Amino acid sequence: MSPNCLQKTMSDMASQHTSHIVIIGGGIVGSALAYFLSTSEDGKKVTAIDRSFSRLNGSTGYAPGFVGQFNESEVLTRLAIDSVEEYSKVPEGFDHVGGLEIATSNAGVENLKMRLASAKERGLEAEMISSQQAMQMAPDLVKDDNILALHFPGDGTANPSTITAFFQSEARARGVHFLEGDVTGIRRVDDRVNGVMTSAGFVQAETVVLATGIWAKNLCDFDLPVPVIPVAHPYMYGEHHKPKTYKSPFVRFPEHHVYARDHGQFFGLGSYDHKPLAENPEDTALGNWKEDFDATLDRALQLIPANTNLVPREKFNGIFSVTPDNMPLVGEIPNVKGLYMAAAVWVTHAAGCAKFLTRMLKGERVDVTMQKALDPTRFQGRDMKSLERVSLHCYNSIYSTHERS
Repeated sequence: MSPNCLQKTMSDMASQHTSHIVIIGGGIVGSALAYFLSTSEDGKKVTAIDRSFSRLNGSTGYAPGFVGQFNESEVLTRLAIDSVEEYSKVPEGFDHVGGLEIATSNAGVENLKMRLASAKERGLEAEMISSQQAMQMAPDLVKDDNILALHFPGDGTANPSTITAFFQSEARARGVHFLEGDVTGIRRVDDRVNGVMTSAGFVQAETVVLATGIWAKNLCDFDLPVPVIPVAHPYMYGEHHKPKTYKSPFVRFPEHHVYARDHGQFFGLGSYDHKPLAENPEDTALGNWKEDFDATLDRALQLIPANTNLVPREKFNGIFSVTPDNMPLVGEIPNVKGLYMAAAVWVTHAAGCAKFLTRMLKGERVDVTMQKALDPTRFQGRDMKSLERVSLHCYNSIYSTHERS
C-alpha cells in the first residue's frame, strides 16, 4: 500500500470504526504485531489495515526466506533469535536446515574466523568446517574447490507467507479486526494522532503504527527524515526438480555477495553484486527487471556446481528497503503523540521487532540499547538526499551494520 498522509479536521469525515490501536500494513511485521497485541489481556481493540491480506503485495510476498541469526549488530542478533523462536511455533513456518558461509580466499577465511568468535560470544552454535564437509552438506550448491566454511546449525529458512497467514489467523481469532482498503491519510488533532482515513471509511484510534515497509518514506511529513530507501534486488528460481532425500543448509558467499537455497522443488539464488538502484514502488514490491541483472546472475551462477544445472526459470526484481546504517526503524515518533513505526524490517527480524514494539505499546520496560539502536528518529537533523546516498552505499554491504553504542 502506498498511502499519502493528509492532516484533516474532525469534521472532514464521520467515524465509521473505532479502535484503540491501528496497524497500517499487513505483511509479516504488521501481522506479527497484530498477533502479539491480540495475546494481551488489556482489552484494547486492534485494527489492521492493508490493501490485501490474502495476497501479500509488499516485500514479505517476495522474500527468499533466509534466516541467519548472527549479525555484527548484537541487537539484530537478539531480534533474529527471538524471531526464530516464534517462527518455530508456526506449523511448516520454519525449517531448521542450518546455514553455511563459504570462503573462497584467505581474506574470506579471516572474516569467517572473526564471525565465528563473535557468534560464540553471543551464545550461538557455530563451527568452522572444511570445504569438503560443506559440499557434503549442500552438494548441489557448494563446489569442492573452496577453502573453508562457517556452519550455523541453528539457522534455517522461513516461509514468510505461511508465517504471516498464521499470525493473521490467530490474531483474528482473538478479536483483531482486519480491514481491507487503501489508507488515504492519517488524521492528527494538534500534536496527536486521531485515526486513519481509508477507502473503507475512517478508523478512529489513539495509537497508529506504520508497518508499511517500502512505502514508509512516502507516508507523510513528520518533520524528521524517514530514510527507508526502496532498492532493486535480483532473485531467480531454477527449474523444478524432485525433492531431495536430504535437506541442504542455505549457502552464502560473502566475498561475492551471493546467496542460494533449495526451496524444495527448485533452487533459488540472489546477488547484491551490482550497482545499487533506488526504486519508486507502486502497488507491489515487484519491480521491473534491470538489464544489468542478467550479468549479475550469470556471475553468481559460476559459484554453483555445474552438475546442478541451475538455470533461471523465473527472474524477478524483489524490492526491499535499506537505511543509512542497515538497521530497522522501530519505535515511537515523539513529535506526533500516539504514532509509532516499524519499517525496513527483514523477515529475519520481523517477529523480534514486533515483540519489542508490543512491549513498548503496552508501556512495559524495554531494553534501552535496543530502543536506541532502532529509534526511528535517530537521523533527525540530516537531509534526505545525503541519507539516501548513504543508504544506497550500504546496499553492497547489506550485512554490515553501524549500530550506535
